[in-house]
Amino acid sequence: MSDHTAIARSLSEEIGYWLESASKTLEKRYGNSVPLAKQDVLLAHYLYGLTAVVHAGDAPAIHLAAMRSYLERLIPAERVAAALQAVPEPGDAWLENTLARVEAIGEKQGHALLARGADVIIPFSSRNASAAGSAEPVVIERDPPKEAFSR
Repeated sequence: MSDHTAIARSLSEEIGYWLESASKTLEKRYGNSVPLAKQDVLLAHYLYGLTAVVHAGDAPAIHLAAMRSYLERLIPAERVAAALQAVPEPGDAWLENTLARVEAIGEKQGHALLARGADVIIPFSSRNASAAGSAEPVVIERDPPKEAFSR
């Protein structure tokens, strides 16, 4: 029988969690069927939506720097640069439509994160609950952003 305690996770850490989840979902969903460059663009658009509400009052350069920082945790810097500058080729309706859906999902999740505040409580099991202090765990529902990653 394990004790349940909780730790606070910052908004930045929570964004990182969601981005990693989206990355894994893209990888599972598309694998080799969609070029890596397109997957990177999808991930960047998801992140844009996710962080747009957090950086709404910031200068665009600050938001872009934050996005670059998050993305570089998952993919190499040269792929990040390409993804942040990419635009769909004319006539690539699938990519255009998917980018819009992915960004909207990110934005919805960003609003939810912001509404919960900077500290989000995440439950975890610990054998030494007394070292972590007591706290009531709060369940956070997470629906990975896979719904937008369909063809």
